[in-house]
Amino acid sequence: MLMNFALAYCTCVLLCVAMNRHGTQIFPTHKLPPKLPDILASCGWLLLLTTAILCMKQQGIGTGLAVLAGVFTAAIFVLALLLNYAARWIPAAGAVILATGLIF
Repeated sequence: MLMNFALAYCTCVLLCVAMNRHGTQIFPTHKLPPKLPDILASCGWLLLLTTAILCMKQQGIGTGLAVLAGVFTAAIFVLALLLNYAARWIPAAGAVILATGLIF
């Protein structure tokens, strides 16, 4: 379950950084190259599909989709709080969450 949350959080971060406004919030001193947002968005959608497949494989189709909705709700909540109060911590928090998901 923690791995599902970690993947959902990473998905949300990739899709968030792909947007111009949020990308400048997270990386205020760096300007992203023109093609990078498209690549990040594609990777985000691919990771979303991977997370959905993983949830449905672990829990079954019906329960997996409900778990997926709950996990993404929690990930978006954490990301929204970080965007509002500590946007520069988002990459570090993603690394910590992903490492924790891989360990447990």
